[in-house]
Amino acid sequence: MARKNSIIGTILALVLFIPGSPNPQAADEAKDIIKFRQNVMKGVGAHINNIAAVAKGKITFQGNLISDAQGIVNGLATTGDLFPDGTDGGKTNALSSIWEDRSGFEKALRESSERAGQLLEVIQGSNDIKEIGTALGALGKSCGKCHEPYRKKM
Repeated sequence: MARKNSIIGTILALVLFIPGSPNPQAADEAKDIIKFRQNVMKGVGAHINNIAAVAKGKITFQGNLISDAQGIVNGLATTGDLFPDGTDGGKTNALSSIWEDRSGFEKALRESSERAGQLLEVIQGSNDIKEIGTALGALGKSCGKCHEPYRKKM
C-alpha cells in the first residue's frame, strides 16, 4: 500500500510540475486579468465621460473634476502592466498587435498618460471650460492612438 501511494504521489508530482502541463489556474488568472483591465478601462472611460459632460456644458457641477482627472491618471499609470503575455485570448477586445508591437503600444500608453497628467494640471489650475475641453480633446486623440491599432473595432 505504501509503495502504491508513493507511485501515485510521484505521478501527481510529475503531472503538476512538468513544464507545459495544463494548469487550470493559468486560464483563470488570464480571465481574471482580462476582466480586471476591462474594469480599469471602463473606469477611465467613466471619468473621461464625466469631464466631457462638464466641458460640453451638459453639467455645471465641477466638484468632481479633479478627482475624475486623477482617476484617469491613476488608471492609465498601470495599464501597460495589465496586458501580460497570455492574456490575448478569451473575451477581450485587445488585438494581438499589443504583444507583437509592444514598444509601439507602450509609447501610445505613455502619451496618453502624459496627456492625462496635462489634463489634471489644467483642471487644478483653471476653471476655464474651454481650456479643460482642449486638454480633454488632446487626451482623446492620444487614446485613439491605442484604440485604433490595438483594440478591436467596437
